[in-house]
Amino acid sequence: MSMPTAKEFYRSWYQEQTDGAPGGETEATFCLRVQAALHAMGPSRRRVLDFGCGDGAASRLLAAAGHTVVGVDISKSAVAVARDNVHEATFVLIESEAHVPFPDGSFDACLCTEVIEHLLDVRAFLREVHRLLAPGGLFLVTAPYHGWLKNLLVVTLNFDRHFDVLGGHVRFFTRRTLIRSLQDGGFDVQSFTGIGRCWPVWKTMFIAAQKRP
Repeated sequence: MSMPTAKEFYRSWYQEQTDGAPGGETEATFCLRVQAALHAMGPSRRRVLDFGCGDGAASRLLAAAGHTVVGVDISKSAVAVARDNVHEATFVLIESEAHVPFPDGSFDACLCTEVIEHLLDVRAFLREVHRLLAPGGLFLVTAPYHGWLKNLLVVTLNFDRHFDVLGGHVRFFTRRTLIRSLQDGGFDVQSFTGIGRCWPVWKTMFIAAQKRP
């Protein structure tokens, strides 16, 4: 039996939410992550791509702040839930992280929150975001934080659950590797913030980066 593609794996990831299950806004750091993105974008209204939009929870808050929002996801069930629940944004089903069907420079900002760690082809994804952003566009990224002490605790106390072979995480970023990936992808990092708990066991990390010409 062949391995499923990422799209097949996530196709029905949000199916239970069609029956009323809690959405992404119930995640422990959700509001803090979206607030960090809104703060980084400032008061100007922007065209925002919510990459890996899931059920549209972040898109709703971005739209409520006055931004024009397009959410994209490879999960058919996620896009269906987002379209039903969030009418203030547009949602599009995509085939992969390497191809989003919009012209060059279509967006002023891209939010990718707790998604990049699920992607198989990070380099192709970063190239695509770089293409989609207008000159000087903002790339706002969050990912679970991994640092030396936190990883030591994970390995000692929670290895099997954290690195579950049947789970969706395929990347485990440290601050250094996430920053390097963004820099190699054509972005200049402007700020880094730990979110949830405290250093050195932050739950997640937030980076604001700008498209390099």
